[in-house]
Amino acid sequence: AGAHAATPFVGPYVGAQIGYSVYDIEETISNGGVASIDGLSASGGEGGLFAGFGMKPTPVTYAGIEVEYNWSGAEHTDNLFGFKIQDNDNYGISGRVGWLPSSNVMLYGRLGWQRAALEYDYGGVFTSEQDHDGVRVGLGAEVALTSNVLMRADYAHTFYDDVTNNVLGISDKFEPDNDVFRVGIGFQF
Repeated sequence: AGAHAATPFVGPYVGAQIGYSVYDIEETISNGGVASIDGLSASGGEGGLFAGFGMKPTPVTYAGIEVEYNWSGAEHTDNLFGFKIQDNDNYGISGRVGWLPSSNVMLYGRLGWQRAALEYDYGGVFTSEQDHDGVRVGLGAEVALTSNVLMRADYAHTFYDDVTNNVLGISDKFEPDNDVFRVGIGFQF
């Protein structure tokens, strides 16, 4: 007999997702004086894998936990100065809680932790890869196409911590936030 989930949204699942990632980054440069740039934007496609476990405490409520790993093409390039910010990959863990308006549709919220590895390249003069940790919040909808196949649309926002690079005696602080819009397909077993 093949794998068969007794009910949608209950038990372990794995899947793949694809989407678009947008960073809003505030940069503060200090060298005696202070200059601040708000609104540096890095953006690009993102794809990844997710896995988790879900349960229905009642017929219309959902609770679960999910891990994810994503490859990202989000980047910002300043052609004038040769400066570049790039998100290489990110991963995290989230709790998900949901409501089922029907037996095969779930609306959910997520709250969790995410880590992004951002690379800062100062025109080849100095390069630094920094890990940013952050709190991720999000909303989504998931539809059980069959008892085993799930399709989702998801939005998440991450409030990342700041990092400071010291380049040639200049302090360069970055405070990124991230928005990601994704669609995915999962298999429940």
